[in-house]
Amino acid sequence: MTKEELFQELERGISTGEISREELANRLNIGGMSPLGADSQSKGSTSFSLTKMLYVLGVAIVVIGIVIFVGQIWEDISALPRILITLGLGFLMTAIGSFLLKQRPEDNIGSVFHSMGGLLIPGGALVTLNELSTGVDHPWVVAGTFIVIFVFYLLLNLAHRNAVLTFFAIANGTASIYFTLNAILGGPFEGWFGIKDIYEYVTMAIGASYILLAYAFRSGWSKQLIGVLHFFGSAGFLGGAFSQVFDSTPWQIFFFFFVIGGIFLSAYMRSRAILTVSTLFLLAHVSYITSEYFADSLGWPISLVVLGFIFIGLGYVSININKKYIKN
Repeated sequence: MTKEELFQELERGISTGEISREELANRLNIGGMSPLGADSQSKGSTSFSLTKMLYVLGVAIVVIGIVIFVGQIWEDISALPRILITLGLGFLMTAIGSFLLKQRPEDNIGSVFHSMGGLLIPGGALVTLNELSTGVDHPWVVAGTFIVIFVFYLLLNLAHRNAVLTFFAIANGTASIYFTLNAILGGPFEGWFGIKDIYEYVTMAIGASYILLAYAFRSGWSKQLIGVLHFFGSAGFLGGAFSQVFDSTPWQIFFFFFVIGGIFLSAYMRSRAILTVSTLFLLAHVSYITSEYFADSLGWPISLVVLGFIFIGLGYVSININKKYIKN
């Protein structure tokens, strides 16, 4: 094979996608093989990020505008218009979103309308219950309503396989768990000190389930939610565990293992969110232990000095974990 034939074969492989420019550059150990391609990719990424930012900003402005408008005319309208401009508008946005997802799936404009619908439907459902005199004071009615919304988004997500719909399915599923727990036990403000442990354990279980969902989504259509699930999952699990610390000495010991396990998990799953949340909770726990047990014996100023050096050390460790195991 001549040199010209070799070049032609390489060009054919690149054009058909059998070989990427990055693979060829890595194999030949050269850099900057296609500056134009890199620039266009960078511009495409920037454009995509700007588009998503504008989408999010647009959704926020529309929803805020709707809320302000409804608030201004709320006292002047009857029950049916109240339902139509909350729940009805939410379902209308959702229907438009589903239509656009089928017609133009590459533009993500359908996800924008689904975002507006997802923000309006839960509140609209509560408004409907209140206006129909069913009452939002009936815990089982509220719990059943959110279970129906959860099933609705679950089925909608199975039809469209969209990350926004996955998010609203998870959010409404989580809300239905808490509302069902409230219907069974009462509270959380009524008889709080008798049942708060159950809410804390449920929060820990939900947080752990978020982490597992993020692991399951790593190669699916919902992989955009991995960072969000890592953050709320670690915050829920560690937050529920940290609330146990104030009432139990064993939990004060166990929590160190949980939070250190979170730091190791962040390295394994390459998650900055889990690393950040775990580090913050470790700092909070060290602060609590220091003020609880060492302030009187060492003196508060000395305790603050020791605590400051501990914070510096933890910051150094977290930065190195991020550099060695996550960033690279």
